Amino acid sequence: MTTRWLTASLALLLTAAPVAAQSARVIVINGDEPGIGFNDPTPAVPVGGNPGTTRGQQALNVFQRAADLWGRNLQTSQPVVVLALFSPLACTATSGTLGAAGAWNYFANVPALKQGGTALTPDTWYPAALAEKLTRQDIVVPDDLPIELIAFFNGDLGKPGCLENSGWYFGLDNQQASNQTDLLGVVLHEFGHGLGVSVGPTSASSGNRALGWPSVWEQYMSDVTTGKRWLDMTSAERAASARNNWNLVWTGAKVTNSISSTLEFLATIEADPVGTQEVGAATYGPSLARGLGLRGVLVAPDDGGGVSLQDGCEPYPAASSVAGNIVLVNRGTCSFVVKTAQAQAAGAIGVVIANNAPGFLSPGGSASGIAIPTVGVTQAYGAALRAAAPLDVRVQLDSSVRQGTTAGFARLYAPTTFAQGSSVSHFDTSLTPSVLMEPFITPDLVSKVRNPFDLTLPLLKDIGW
Repeated sequence: MTTRWLTASLALLLTAAPVAAQSARVIVINGDEPGIGFNDPTPAVPVGGNPGTTRGQQALNVFQRAADLWGRNLQTSQPVVVLALFSPLACTATSGTLGAAGAWNYFANVPALKQGGTALTPDTWYPAALAEKLTRQDIVVPDDLPIELIAFFNGDLGKPGCLENSGWYFGLDNQQASNQTDLLGVVLHEFGHGLGVSVGPTSASSGNRALGWPSVWEQYMSDVTTGKRWLDMTSAERAASARNNWNLVWTGAKVTNSISSTLEFLATIEADPVGTQEVGAATYGPSLARGLGLRGVLVAPDDGGGVSLQDGCEPYPAASSVAGNIVLVNRGTCSFVVKTAQAQAAGAIGVVIANNAPGFLSPGGSASGIAIPTVGVTQAYGAALRAAAPLDVRVQLDSSVRQGTTAGFARLYAPTTFAQGSSVSHFDTSLTPSVLMEPFITPDLVSKVRNPFDLTLPLLKDIGW
């Protein structure tokens, strides 16, 4: 969402005395009208640890759980108030808006209290909650609401006429079905943006800054190609860096020190004459053994029919060349797990899944009974493999490098084709395992915000939390 930015020259102190550091109090305010959203009276059966008996109450319980999880991990003497809505948003039977959240305001040039606190770095934008945490005061601009975050989500998801073949999962245990979206994971992610995981109010696309001042984020954003921080770039250089795939990184010490405990070793595939590429290991099946990996002949046989002969979704004919080999299939039509299961049933020793669109691929899902490893490659590399098959390949782990890093730093999402709302203010999709603040919610994501499960809390600490 587009967030207003306001200077804080009219800041008003509402709390008079400093308080010792304590867990944050994140307060969810129900902003919905009677009968809709959080007030939807539709009966619901308790699910996944959520005791609510109406659709609205279950949704509010999820939001409060997300608030509690963030509150336990952050320290501030100032309450963090979230205005939340679970009301209908633009939607059709096949497409729709899930929701978003962000800082209600950004502030600059706010002094600290005499009794304690830290003044904001001059001429630098801070999201409201962080600005108040550092200066130890409620910053209120006349005629503005006393809130720090705003969140709005589509309460109609899964209802007739609104992505009706999917829907929200209201459980608190991350056990959503394959056709459901885990509301808790999405709310945690969006709250993260509102707390400070955002380059706003600087434009990620153009690199232009509000009033010419940088956001607090820019001090830790660096471009490996140019060797410059965003803090030191021109607008044109920032715009180019936002499109410099795998070369825009986060250099904050808290995140960098957490990489080794959070991210897995780098996995690569080598194939002569195609070359070497970083791959994404699947979240299901056996892990690649360090030093051993996966070696064999890669083949690209047709499957038994269906939408495509190359998607690996149907059983392979008895005469196919699958047995004893590594099978190349294309993404699409069926789940990643089904592709691996079909190849395993035909005797394959491993599976390589080529993306069906530009970008990195890390196959997600969970399944029991999968005994062979699976990795994902880019669309272009997969096409090159298919053209050269059969050929010898080797998939292995590099214990000197972590997955999703460049020059030892965690990558930020900066695809060559700018993705509005996703580029820059997220970690890259190549981080393995998936982390909360990637641009896409993945099935393997757990509701954690700190290492060794995640890098979001270390990033927030880098900027001052």
